[in-house]
Order: sequence, then C-alpha cells, then structure tokens
Amino acid sequence: MRTLLIFVPAVVLAQGGFSGPGRYEIRSQLSQKVLDMDRSDQRTVIQFDSRRTDNQVWEAIDAGGGAFFFRNTMNGNALAVQNDRNSTPLVAEPFDGSPRQQWRVENTGDSAVLVNANGKAIDIPFGSKNNGVKINSYNRNNEINQRWQFTQVAGAGGFGRGRSRYEGAGSTEGRGGTSRYDTAAAPVGQRPDRDGMYYDDRDRTYKLDGNGVCLYRDRDFQGEAVCARIGSDRSRVSARFNGIGSVRFFGTARAIQLFDRDDYRGNAIEIEREERDLRNYRGVPRSIRIY
Repeated sequence: MRTLLIFVPAVVLAQGGFSGPGRYEIRSQLSQKVLDMDRSDQRTVIQFDSRRTDNQVWEAIDAGGGAFFFRNTMNGNALAVQNDRNSTPLVAEPFDGSPRQQWRVENTGDSAVLVNANGKAIDIPFGSKNNGVKINSYNRNNEINQRWQFTQVAGAGGFGRGRSRYEGAGSTEGRGGTSRYDTAAAPVGQRPDRDGMYYDDRDRTYKLDGNGVCLYRDRDFQGEAVCARIGSDRSRVSARFNGIGSVRFFGTARAIQLFDRDDYRGNAIEIEREERDLRNYRGVPRSIRIY
C-alpha cells in the first residue's frame, strides 16, 4: 500500500504586506487612498489617490525594539505625531529619531495598524474617503479607518537595522543615523535654471524645483529632459528632444498634455501620473501644457 504524503506550505501572515525595512506605498483599507505628504508645504499628511509620486512613498527604517521610522522619499521628513491628544493631525517633520517618529506595525490579518510610541494609531477622521483629508492620530480601536495595507515599491529596502544604504559613518544602530535626506534639498553646487530645472548629481537625473513636470528621453527618468512649471507651458519643444521614455511630476502638478505640433496643435494625449516607461507612446512632443 502506498502512503500519500501531502506537504502543506507554511503560511506566513505579513502585517498587511509589511515585511520590514524598505520603501512602501501605504494604502487605507477603507478609502483606498494612500498616505501622502502634501507637496505644497512638505509637512501636512493627507490621503490622496495613488499617483506613484515620491511624496507618496515612505521608507521604513528599523528604529530598534520592533519599532520603525517612516521617512518620506521626497525630502526625508519622518512621519510623526504632534502630541498625545486624539484627533491631532499627523505631520512629516525633519528626522530626529524621537519617540514621536517611532511606529509599530501591528498585524490585523490582511491589514495593519500603525501605532505610535505614545499608543495612538494612524486614523482617518470620520472615516472620510475624500482626497486631501488630513490624517490624524487617535486611540487604537481596530476599526477599518485605522487599517492600512503596504505595497513595496520597486528598488525598496536593501539595508538592515541601523545603518542603511543612505547612511554614512557614525550612524547609531537603531536610530536611523545620518541620511542623505538630512542635507539641503538641492545638490551642492547645483542651482535651478530660470525654468526651475536642475541636475541632481546624487540621483543622476534632472529634477524640477517647484510645481510642474519633467519629460525624459529615456525610461526611469533618465537621459535628456524637458521640464516646465505650471503656467509656463512650452509652445515649442526643442527638435533635439525626439521622443519620450518617462514622465515625472513635481509639487502640485496634476496633468500634462503632449501635442505633436507646435503651438498646442495637432494630436494630443494627457498624462495624469508618473510613468517610468512610455515605450507605447510613439509620438514626438512638439508643445506641452502643464496643469
């Protein structure tokens, strides 16, 4: 008689997709909006539709003792409570490693609750599903407006406890250390031109200082770029820019229109979010409008 052996794989329940240090988009299970640092003041924490922009990505760094810091990838500000009172809005503030910036990710099955060192949980006030609502802290109640799901962003992680791939000598284990975010926003020696465009030597890509959009000739925001702020449309794009491979949004920009002729004429398409790979777009932009 044969014996049939059935192997049942072990099931590991991650905290709503959270798997330790790395970069994440953090989505409300209630509203399906993501945790967003408002670009207008780079401090206010709101919920907003996912646009895959850097202000909607949070880097989890081991703080020791099962806690984590969550630093925004736009400027390195850390997610923090302001005080111990219920319904006080969260902030994204300069990183200092204080208990206000330390969070536990507690498993609720298919989601997680983020609990601060003071015992308050990240909470959507009144269960709102609207864009722009300020996220606050409140007594943990395990209701759906306190449940979050984590989606790891490509290229995330790659560092363990204490010292990260961004940190230099002198880092303190469990405290996050000195990060590349703790310097000035613009690279040393780089200043935006009159259109707000500059080259970031550290990230090896062109960026925009202000609210607007950059078009890149290559995928993943690489190669020659054309950048414009809201209100500074381009009626004629340089003929040297003979195709686009990706597009990146900065600040409060919501959309870009691409025309295949000068002076906003001809066929047009509208792009409303960052795109790392535009190989399917076969046109050559000759004029652009930013909103």
